[in-house]
Amino acid sequence: MSLKPYPKYKDSGVKWLGKIPEGWKVRKLKHICNVKFSNVDKKSVEGECPVSLCNYVDVYNNDFITDELKFMEATSSCDEIAKFAIKKGDVIITKDSESWDDIAVSAYVLSDLKGVLCGYHLAHIRPNARNIIGRYLFRSFAAQGINDQFRMLANGITRYGLSKLSIKNSLFPVPSKQEQVLIANYLDQKTSKIDELIKKNEKLIELLKEKCQAIISQAVTKGIPPHPPVFPPIKGGQRGVLKGERVDLKMKDSGIEWIGKIPRHWSIRKLKFLSYIKVSSVDKKTLDGELPIKLCNYTDVYKNKFISEDIDFMDATATENEIAQLTLKKGDVLITKDSEIPDDIAVPAYVKSELKDVLCGYHLARIRENPKYAVGKYLFWLFCAQDIREQFTPLANGITRYGLSKYSIDNSIFPVPTIDEQKKISTYIDQKVSKIYELIEKIQTQIEKLKEYRQTRPLSATL
Repeated sequence: MSLKPYPKYKDSGVKWLGKIPEGWKVRKLKHICNVKFSNVDKKSVEGECPVSLCNYVDVYNNDFITDELKFMEATSSCDEIAKFAIKKGDVIITKDSESWDDIAVSAYVLSDLKGVLCGYHLAHIRPNARNIIGRYLFRSFAAQGINDQFRMLANGITRYGLSKLSIKNSLFPVPSKQEQVLIANYLDQKTSKIDELIKKNEKLIELLKEKCQAIISQAVTKGIPPHPPVFPPIKGGQRGVLKGERVDLKMKDSGIEWIGKIPRHWSIRKLKFLSYIKVSSVDKKTLDGELPIKLCNYTDVYKNKFISEDIDFMDATATENEIAQLTLKKGDVLITKDSEIPDDIAVPAYVKSELKDVLCGYHLARIRENPKYAVGKYLFWLFCAQDIREQFTPLANGITRYGLSKYSIDNSIFPVPTIDEQKKISTYIDQKVSKIYELIEKIQTQIEKLKEYRQTRPLSATL
């Protein structure tokens, strides 16, 4: 299926939109849709009605809102249920973001959903059936040019948001409803092929990450797989160890169910005996009287395994005491101590190079090796091991946002070999997983290019 160029075009009257087909119109969103800002939060309040909540992440991570999604349970008033219940054909967009260029991300409600409400930080858009269909509007929000107007209208410093007026007065090219159906069908077909390829690449990344996990977990809980000596067979039916056979180290019960057995000479230690732990309170604000610094933020840690000068750190200010306490140095480990979901707690990053005037930011904990007992790189790989990191999930407290206390971090437990073994294990893991990480990075780059093509070519060329 392909779409042919229109025989005649006209000036749209909007500079960034340029020319549009002669029969099309340019309309403000408020003239073709009903726009509402949700104020339904994640709290459960006694006396209110139980509801399911379509939240920011449900919209941000999915093109289509369906009953297959696991919605959050919450409560709401009767008035809020009447106003913000979503139904088939609705379009929901993100109206707030930590980045100005990552706003007005849209999702289409594919089916009627009983008791599901549009959540906070979202705009609930219901198309006027006489003028526009939801599928076409959903695709329009993703088109380059159309989406750019929202980026320009996003206000903020550390967090960006769209006003209701900005969204209502945004401009859209509107063809006839028959053309809208044809365009939506065409884009569904084109994007589904790209999405299929993206899914295959994402599955490959998932498998590669599982392989990395297996290598890391084995090394930090059982040690480096031994390389057995080669002995020739011995007469009389006995023989030595042949090439390829595994020689098991002498093991002992760790006393911790989820760790299991560890090498006999290893120990189980609390993190506070292995390192110096600081929880940061340095936020993103710039205050008079404080000193200028660079801030390593939550997203820098969450999105990068390694912290280096290649990262574009945020400018901020801090007190002399904060600078003395929280300046980063090579060998430090940073972990996320707060998150919207428990599974994203204690995600680590390793400071691999010396950084000038870079501080550990808010929502993070800095872990610095005690050189008598631990090696920073080994601590990092410990936190990378999923089975070890899972100890933090039940310790994360919260309802709408989860966090680890300093006490929980201090008293977390880890298997600990000798310093010499920690260095060898760290080198072993580096060598084993570095090539896998490189491959994952290449595949992720391919995925980003496919997503960019998906946004700019089929969508923008059509709309």
